[in-house]
Amino acid sequence: MNPLAAVAAAIDAVRAHFADNSVEVTPDGAGGAYVIVNDIEIGNRYSPTVTWLGFHINAAYPASDVYPHYTGPLTRVDGQPHGQAIQTFDWPKRPGPGLQLSRRSNGWNPTVDNAALKAEKVITWLATQ
Repeated sequence: MNPLAAVAAAIDAVRAHFADNSVEVTPDGAGGAYVIVNDIEIGNRYSPTVTWLGFHINAAYPASDVYPHYTGPLTRVDGQPHGQAIQTFDWPKRPGPGLQLSRRSNGWNPTVDNAALKAEKVITWLATQ
């Protein structure tokens, strides 16, 4: 599969996986794309409980991990600080402050891993922090 087709297939898979959500896609000019999935529910450990999730699918996909992920600003309802894998960050694709979620997949395997699955894993991980 050529790189552009792989990125397009990844975007289609994200849209299918998050069929109930609005998905924004912006080409990066280098064969990849920036993706934002809106209205992601992350449970009751954070305020707000709904945010957006953004990430970059680069032109090397599927041979490269989809990393990092970004959300809108969130605070923990228990008043504790975010853990070391979550930092405040301004992602230029979405104005204003947000969070960067550093969840690298060291064992990324392009035959089983994909952008939609990775996004779902990041959401599940965030909801349990």
